[in-house]
Amino acid sequence: MKTIYFPSQFGRDTLDAFFEELESNLNEPEVCVDCSTLNFSYPSGMLVAGSKMRGWIKHRREAGLVTKKKGHDSSKNVHCYLRHLGFFQFIGMGEGNEVGQASGSMTYLPITKIVKPSFDSNTQDVQVWYDEIISQTRRFANLLSGTSSYTEENKLYHYALREIVRNVFEHSSADECYLCGQRWTDGRVEVAVIDEGVGISSSLQRSFSVESEIAALRMAIKPGISSTTKISEEENVYGNSGFGLYVLEQLVSSFGWFMVGSGSAKLVSQGQIVNEQSLNFDGTYIGLRLNRAPSQFSGILGDIIYTGEQEAQAFGVRAKASGMSKLG
Repeated sequence: MKTIYFPSQFGRDTLDAFFEELESNLNEPEVCVDCSTLNFSYPSGMLVAGSKMRGWIKHRREAGLVTKKKGHDSSKNVHCYLRHLGFFQFIGMGEGNEVGQASGSMTYLPITKIVKPSFDSNTQDVQVWYDEIISQTRRFANLLSGTSSYTEENKLYHYALREIVRNVFEHSSADECYLCGQRWTDGRVEVAVIDEGVGISSSLQRSFSVESEIAALRMAIKPGISSTTKISEEENVYGNSGFGLYVLEQLVSSFGWFMVGSGSAKLVSQGQIVNEQSLNFDGTYIGLRLNRAPSQFSGILGDIIYTGEQEAQAFGVRAKASGMSKLG
């Protein structure tokens, strides 16, 4: 029986070899997944790895292949953490809490599923659809900011989650997405959101000729670029303007790091540097880490959008951010 070991850490940059092992043994008759080697887990790594394993395990079960798990140690903090957050249920190797069962706290947001709100463009005001997403993400922002008061930090996390989730449902063709997060005692916060939809490259091909998946990611963080950029206003039922990911990348990379990946491509932006990497993933994932939150989020948001609108206009694309993207 082939044994595949978890990496020592579920982190932003620790999944490559693990994913290669999963892929190369996708159709191996008998595989045992050993989690004893895992010592630490961050939200982004956990959620991305979980989605990858979820698809891998589902394929193997449908093909009638044997997949077992071993190495769980109830005395090991990381294993208890994953059980509590719903990780093992999420990947389909039932153990611990169900996804969404843990209520979360002011220090963590467990793996949580968000279902796309229903929307009929013929009878329903799009603002009602937005309001449903706002309502769902506000509670998560309270957990991550450590307060229910609408402070600048609370606004930032609510903005980030709202923009990521609505981007998922406007572009990915997915009917659900998953998120998780962690807040440490020193104020650092990490958030991850994944969907198992069509991916960014396929989505952008609705409006653009896309050379590669890495080129698609580069385009996606530009202002005014989205799958709806070159379609009619009648077709653009959500009024998307292509500023959500641009704003998040610009904002978050100044105070930590921003990650977006889809298909075989991945970008990690930190400070003024954007690194191109590869990691095979069916769908799209976004991770962000803030080492500290800006004290004047609303003002910074306005500055980023103004700069982005000028840049978009210079490139000849839609030059104005939507009302939702401006809503801090």
